[in-house]
This record gives sequence, structure tokens and C-alpha cells, in this order.
Amino acid sequence: MTTNQNAVRVLRSDDPEAARLLDLGARVESESWGARLTVTPEVLAGCRAAVDAARSAGWAVRALAPEEAAALVALDTTAAADYPVTAATTHDVPDAAGLATALAAGERWAFGAFAADGRLDAATVLYPERDRVDIDLTVTRAAARRRGLATAVKGAAVLALADAGHTLFGTGGAGDNVASRRANEALGYVVTERWLHLRVRSADRAGAAD
Repeated sequence: MTTNQNAVRVLRSDDPEAARLLDLGARVESESWGARLTVTPEVLAGCRAAVDAARSAGWAVRALAPEEAAALVALDTTAAADYPVTAATTHDVPDAAGLATALAAGERWAFGAFAADGRLDAATVLYPERDRVDIDLTVTRAAARRRGLATAVKGAAVLALADAGHTLFGTGGAGDNVASRRANEALGYVVTERWLHLRVRSADRAGAAD
């Protein structure tokens, strides 16, 4: 992330150091965000509505079995170039065998939306953190976007994992990925933090160190 002349620093928007660097002339190159969802009856109702809408439109929304990891990876590969890349947000397509093993071991969970012909059109993968469940990735086939499928698979994940006792979920993404943020907010995720990716000149770094 550094060159001879410039460096990118990733700082929370409320960090005094971010304000200091901006005053010194740093430029906001991009942004990212983090969000949390706390399970409530209202959240669960919204998740059910999202899942029901997708099912009414013809998709089967359900958990993925380990042997379906390859289909998820194939879908993610088709969309890999669409993920925004910033100083704090990158994406690597998972390994199918590794994902299958993680699903079988309960180290990952995956939920998908299947078209009537069995094609996987959307999926999300989650993993356990110490105090919450985090979203690893969510992907929708290009031809099936803007139909609520990302919201539906995220909603199915919350419903199933809440039923298993999980009450706090986390996610995040690039600032310019508005569709992702809206899909999360539709379910009750609340943005809790913004991160600024600041392009800092060498002279600005020297001033910040004085």
C-alpha cells in the first residue's frame, strides 16, 4: 500500500488522526463501512418477508450442503471482477474443496437461492467470530440482480442461525457498493463505523509525526 511518494492509511472516520491528516492535505481515495445486526422479532419478520418474496418469485432459498460448494465457487468466479477493490476491501474466490470441508465441519455456513432449473443464482457464506457471526461473501449472478436475492439469502442465514442461538451478526464492504449496503440495511443491519482510505503524501506523513 505504500510507494516512494504516497501511502494509503485506513482510519476510522471518527479517529482524530484522520481529521489531522485531512487538515494536512490527505485525500480520501475510497471508503469502507462496517455494520451490525441484532436479532429482534422485527428483524426476524423482515428476514422472513425477504425469503418469502424470493420464493414467491420462483427461487428456492435454503442452506447449501458441502457437496454444493463447487456450485457456489463457480458462481463467485463469474462475479469476481465485480467486487469493488479498495485499500481495505478485496475479494478472493474461495477454494471449493476447502469450502466444502469448512461447511461440513460447521466452520462456515452457506445459503443460496436456486432457480427452477436448479441453477444457483445467489449465495452468501458466513463464519463464526468470537461474539458474532460475520458474512464472508455474498454473490448474485449478474442476470439475476436487483430481484432481492442477496437480501433473501442473507435473511435465510439470519433466520437459521438465530434459531441456533446466534443473536449478533456483522458485515461490511466498500463505500461505493451501495447495493450491498442496502441489502443489509433492508434486513436491519445498522452501519456502525466508516473507514476512510486516505492517500497521504510523504510531506503530510512527516507533518503528522512532528
